[in-house]
Amino acid sequence: ADKDRLQAPGDYDLGDVLIAGSSGARINVTDQVRELNIYQSVDSPFMSGNILIADSQGVAETLPFIGQERMLFSLKTPGHIGTIDFNEYHAIIYNIEKRFSTTDREQTILLNWTTLEHHRDLRTRISASFEGNISEIIEQILTKKEYLNTKKPINIDPTFNIRKYVIPNLTPFEAIDLLRVEAISAKEQAPHFLFFENPKGFHFRSLDSLIGQNKALSKQHKNTYR
Repeated sequence: ADKDRLQAPGDYDLGDVLIAGSSGARINVTDQVRELNIYQSVDSPFMSGNILIADSQGVAETLPFIGQERMLFSLKTPGHIGTIDFNEYHAIIYNIEKRFSTTDREQTILLNWTTLEHHRDLRTRISASFEGNISEIIEQILTKKEYLNTKKPINIDPTFNIRKYVIPNLTPFEAIDLLRVEAISAKEQAPHFLFFENPKGFHFRSLDSLIGQNKALSKQHKNTYR
């Protein structure tokens, strides 16, 4: 089959799926994958998902699964630009949701995974004061080593006004959500910001700029209701 050309609805190209244990050992489970789900939303600051594997090679005993395993994979639609690539930034397995025997020599395992940033967020607290534009503060939270320390691309719309904030013992994503509510874009002077992650990285964007993609001029309203 031609992997670079879409031949039927639902076609996909899944690269090698590797699971790396805490010891550094990597196991290729591509042929054992039965289902892979990926979740993302403009209302969620991180991507997540689950993977169903038919384990007939004793992967669960070889690693074993203790909640620190990394998962590497890439997924794309043939003939389309854009890839969901976790080979460089890695997913992390945090839970075994289900495990049951299908035959005498095979067990099926459902693993839940999330991003490294979400994993760091759960273990990190911010108790600090910040001064500057909200967009600058959010960039600090995303990139500083003591916070999320992300290496992924970030796309942040500049915001209006210099502000002072004291973050009272919140996780990084909670702190960003607190700032998001008060953000006003510098260009359109518009509120309603969204913070989300997709395969292109993290985005802190105003709804106005998302409607007018590529930061085009603000869309004019059609009717006024009183």
